[in-house]
Amino acid sequence: MKIIKSTWNYLFWLGPILTIIGVSAGFVSGTWEPIPLALITAGIVITGLWIFYQAYSVERNSTTSWWSGRATEAGTNAIFATISVLIILALINFLGVRYQTRIDFTENQKFTLSPQTIEVLENLEQPVKLWIFDRGENPQYSQLLENYQRQGNGKFRFELVDPQTEPGKANQFGVKQLGEIHLEVGEKKEVIISRQLEPLTESKLTNSIEKILGSRTLKIYFLQGHGERKLEEGQEGFSEAVNALENKNYIIESINLATISQVPEDADVLIIAGAQREFLEAEVTALQEYLDQGGGVLIMLDPSTDPGLNDLFAEWGVLVDDRLAIDNPEIGRLVGLDPWVVLVTRYGEHPITQDFGNGISLYPFARPIESEDIDGIEESPLIWTNDQSWAETDLRGQLRFNEGRDRLGPLSLGVALTRSSTEEKSQETELNLTPIPPLPGQPPNQPATTSTSELEAEKETTSAEVIPPLPGQPPDELDSSKIEAKSENKSEEARLIVLGNSQFATNGWFQQQLNGDVFLNSVSWLSKPEQETLSISPKKTTNRRIAMTLVQARFLSWMAIVILPILALAIGGIIWWKRR
Repeated sequence: MKIIKSTWNYLFWLGPILTIIGVSAGFVSGTWEPIPLALITAGIVITGLWIFYQAYSVERNSTTSWWSGRATEAGTNAIFATISVLIILALINFLGVRYQTRIDFTENQKFTLSPQTIEVLENLEQPVKLWIFDRGENPQYSQLLENYQRQGNGKFRFELVDPQTEPGKANQFGVKQLGEIHLEVGEKKEVIISRQLEPLTESKLTNSIEKILGSRTLKIYFLQGHGERKLEEGQEGFSEAVNALENKNYIIESINLATISQVPEDADVLIIAGAQREFLEAEVTALQEYLDQGGGVLIMLDPSTDPGLNDLFAEWGVLVDDRLAIDNPEIGRLVGLDPWVVLVTRYGEHPITQDFGNGISLYPFARPIESEDIDGIEESPLIWTNDQSWAETDLRGQLRFNEGRDRLGPLSLGVALTRSSTEEKSQETELNLTPIPPLPGQPPNQPATTSTSELEAEKETTSAEVIPPLPGQPPDELDSSKIEAKSENKSEEARLIVLGNSQFATNGWFQQQLNGDVFLNSVSWLSKPEQETLSISPKKTTNRRIAMTLVQARFLSWMAIVILPILALAIGGIIWWKRR
């Protein structure tokens, strides 16, 4: 009988255990049939049988009723108290899941998104998805992305993809290495992290969302009319480069400055790819004005050409060498390249080339490009040849280094320059206009001045433009009433890149090694993508470490390792001795 009673006591615990397992399985799986419901039923049945057995045993062996016993009353109170606590905990969890509220107790609200980010996420009109191509989740940005997803109201999602297990998805986004993070909105895709060690910050992610959702698409103009590379198929064409730019959501058009006299206002980047003939003076002036207004220009020069941009280069401190860059023949022979194809593995410290490491890029028929210090202009070399290269002067004889005539490497093949351009054109009572020099056979333009009375009748006038006459037409008389007035007071950063080669970006060469990256990164930098629309300051963690001297550190070590243990043993020994 005692054995049976002891067995029933143990069986009682089996009932609550089965019930808890069934309830947990139901919540986790989201379904209550058949296993969760069976476990809960079995647990309730076992618990009920145990209660009836206890009541039967007490009433059989005692004159008092089991239901009125003190043990029954105490047990019932304990059971109901336990059930009440479980119900309260369940309600708290339910309310926590249903109505999510997070309180950030950190000093600088480290785990809370900025108001700018919250506003962007709450105003999302279409779904935004972040693709992370890596082998595992990065704990550095997992909390950040969960906060974005929580604030996105179902319109922001992120997904981790292992390129090794899902190569098709990686190829769809053009993933080149682990750690890349891509942003997708509809048919638009953009890379926001291109290397594994680059951190994903709130500022970078929010501004990337703002950029990809922006209604304005960047526009790039290729200059034509001077023998530049054609934007078409063929060995010397730029169709591969154009397709790559269009895949990055750029709008591509070609223009001829001789017919429009100025760079279009919507031009984000102007590209001059391998001009063979000289520019007109009016075209050079248009380029300078575009840069003065904060534009971005990419100029790719080929050897034995003179596009007539010396004034522009002198203004920016660009030094163009007409010699041909020759690589070490032994290096080229190892990889099957001719000496005039320069193999580059050294790059400057610049946003364009900072991710290249020791990667390879190839430049056939390149010329050295350097720069000198000019006040207000920041210059940075982009591409360096190796120490065994040289700049060849005599292109008709044998290609070998000649001391005194040739120049030994390393050679710079490209420079990037920035200038903070501030134009403040004040009102004047007299406008001195410099007319464009007339073409041969045409009468000169007559200078004109505008009086004070005429200026008062016009709108605010701060600058004037003179449109040059077309070939075969007489010059127009200057009329102040027809002068286009503009009010300009702006401060922009102008950017200029000059590369000593254009063939590296032509069809066939564009896909070689890092050639395409050099071209695309240059265009991207010129379009100023890092000028963020939202300024979100990083949240700094307060440094609460204790700064100790060497003596203090040694004293602390002795206290923790030697003195305190010896003191504890001594006290314990004294107490033991007295109690003995």
